[in-house]
Amino acid sequence: MSDVAAALSAELGGRLPAAFTQLSEDNLEWLLEAVRRIRSNTAESLEKSTEESVNSLPVLMRGPARSILGGDK
Repeated sequence: MSDVAAALSAELGGRLPAAFTQLSEDNLEWLLEAVRRIRSNTAESLEKSTEESVNSLPVLMRGPARSILGGDK
């Protein structure tokens, strides 16, 4: 297994499907970067929407809500 295939497997958290062995190194690298980019965008969107939701709460509830959600007070 190539380094890129191993990194993709680690990123996805499991073994790659057998059909992935037919992909070129460039295609695997593209797929790895796409997965990383999508995960990053998803995390950013989730953080933004969570912050917007917390900010819509009354001021006195924002600190405890952030603590529960694992954010800063």
